[in-house]
Amino acid sequence: GMVMRIKNLASLLGLAAAMTGCGLFGPTYSKPNTDDPKSFPSRDILATTESANLPAMAWWKSFNDPQLNQLIESALRNNNNIQAAIGNIVAAQGQLRSVQFAWIPTAGASAGYNSTTLVGEGYNFSATPAYSLNIFQQIRSQQYAEANYQAVRAAKDTVRLSVISQTATGYFTLLGQDYQLQLQKQLVKDLKALLEFAKVQYKAGYFSLYQVQSYQQQYDSALAQIPLIENNIVASENALRVLLNQNPGNIKRGLKFTQLNSYGIIPANIPSTVLRNRPDVRQSEQQLMAANANIGVATSMFFPTISLSGTEGTAAAALSGLFKSGTDYWVQSAAVAMPILNFSIYGQIQAAKGQYYAAYYNYLNTVRSAFAAVDNDLSAHQQSTVSLKTQIEGYDSSKLAYKLAESSFTQGLFSKPQLLQNAVTMDQSALVVQQSKLQQLGTIVQLYQDLGGGYSYNNFESTNKFGDGHDWD
Repeated sequence: GMVMRIKNLASLLGLAAAMTGCGLFGPTYSKPNTDDPKSFPSRDILATTESANLPAMAWWKSFNDPQLNQLIESALRNNNNIQAAIGNIVAAQGQLRSVQFAWIPTAGASAGYNSTTLVGEGYNFSATPAYSLNIFQQIRSQQYAEANYQAVRAAKDTVRLSVISQTATGYFTLLGQDYQLQLQKQLVKDLKALLEFAKVQYKAGYFSLYQVQSYQQQYDSALAQIPLIENNIVASENALRVLLNQNPGNIKRGLKFTQLNSYGIIPANIPSTVLRNRPDVRQSEQQLMAANANIGVATSMFFPTISLSGTEGTAAAALSGLFKSGTDYWVQSAAVAMPILNFSIYGQIQAAKGQYYAAYYNYLNTVRSAFAAVDNDLSAHQQSTVSLKTQIEGYDSSKLAYKLAESSFTQGLFSKPQLLQNAVTMDQSALVVQQSKLQQLGTIVQLYQDLGGGYSYNNFESTNKFGDGHDWD
């Protein structure tokens, strides 16, 4: 009778729910346990605790330049690539919602039911709603759509990271070019004085034509650099304007290049688990889930409990040790974690497992690349800081030499060309320091990008950008 059929329907739905966890359809993907360690081998009482929440950390504020802060906030609000990524999120959200709503039977007399009508005791009863027969595909579709939605969100965070680092690098470059132009003009001025003095001395018969030509060459070469630097400033300003979704024009400056502090900006004792939050790692994990929700994998083993940086904000020995041959951490982890694939099963499941296999090793590679990038960045920052220190020492000694030459010149012990030659050496040394500092600032930006720093700062997903007062969310 009818009661029996209702029991059959209930048991069918119960079976469907149970089977989503069984072998044929595979177990549902369980969120990997990161097993976050409570403490790390490398400890530093001076290390900033803030470094643990890198995604929300507005690291650029450490430079204390309100104009840089304002530029980054404006770029995060208005950048076209971020808005396009938000559009992709809205689209993925729509796909997820349509999959979720597919669970609901279609409204209407019998549109959502199959054609098998059972007659009994004087009335009709449709045995099972058509949508329930496709319940397995539905569960998988929803998991896939959910994973896809999360992957698209991670892709947006990647764009945000890129916009933050491009804005910071663009601004530092602009300030660096302003200073470079100032130094180059001073160099031209000193070379011009040297050339004019040489011409006078040549007429008096004290200098050879060869000496005059040599000074002329140096002067022309330095002068030719000025329009190039001025053009670079325009290009840098316009690149920043594009990031801000603005037409070509000027960019307001804050601090002067020499006022920018580039020391102590690197966080110390960063746990390796922070790299789990890197958008590309999150995205490849979601792709792993989407490729096959059938096989759960504990990804925690890919994040050993080490500190990425030492107490000085340099690469920790443990991090470099991960890449030494003979101790290949990931090959060993993969061998333990990768499920044994049985290729004798049905072709469809084999295809799904093949996709999973590829996604698994893609995830492995993404994590490996994340560690390698951080190790490279810490090394680059360390070397550029050491190099900058040496360049500054060289500049300081050229400054001292000029002061001594000035004193000797006033006492009549040094000739004017000797004094001017010291001024030129000092100018050239200042230009080397400027380039070296710009390089060091670049390594700081790159490190924070590779650590996934700051992408969740003011992270809104509003699509109210059409100016019509309507939000498309």
